[in-house]
Amino acid sequence: MEAHRYRAAITLTVIGLVAAIALAGVDRLTRDRIQQSRDARAEATLTAMLPDLRFDNDLINDDIGLSLPGLEAPARIYRARLDGQPVAAIVDLVTSRGYSGDIRMLVAVNPSGEVIASRVLAHRETPGLGDKIEIERNDWITGFAGRSLANTSSSSWAPDRRGGDFDTLTSATITSAAVIDAVHAALQGLENAEPEQLWRSADEL
Repeated sequence: MEAHRYRAAITLTVIGLVAAIALAGVDRLTRDRIQQSRDARAEATLTAMLPDLRFDNDLINDDIGLSLPGLEAPARIYRARLDGQPVAAIVDLVTSRGYSGDIRMLVAVNPSGEVIASRVLAHRETPGLGDKIEIERNDWITGFAGRSLANTSSSSWAPDRRGGDFDTLTSATITSAAVIDAVHAALQGLENAEPEQLWRSADEL
């Protein structure tokens, strides 16, 4: 009887280990596929938002991590180069300040510190209200183009309903503020980064 229980316990243990290994493998495979899908979408969005920008490097594989003020997770910075010279830094960031949770964005900035373009990659904001941050639904997101820390004071980086320079999406003040804060954080992070570190190639790291 004891031997039977011993064999049963061993069998259950082995089954548990096999199941755990299988689940871990599925989880890793799923995470890799999700990341690949996110990268593919980011690359497609990058190309669409920078139609007039000339660069000759592989954006997706020319990146560096950077901490941004006010954001919990480090951002991923894609570097656009032409003949080895910087032409744009594209900040891939996530802000948790949206009305319904995280908002993932891309903010492209030229070497002079001006926003080239901004786009929202993913969010869970309210349909018909907060989702107007998507370029497919509204041109509101294009209002950041040309903005910089030099031509927009710190206090102006807010919705107009809070005394700032930027339009407030109707019934979506929190969402508007979250996106505005994120663009501001991207500019601040790039300005505070050491140029030598920010633009150093992967081979030099």
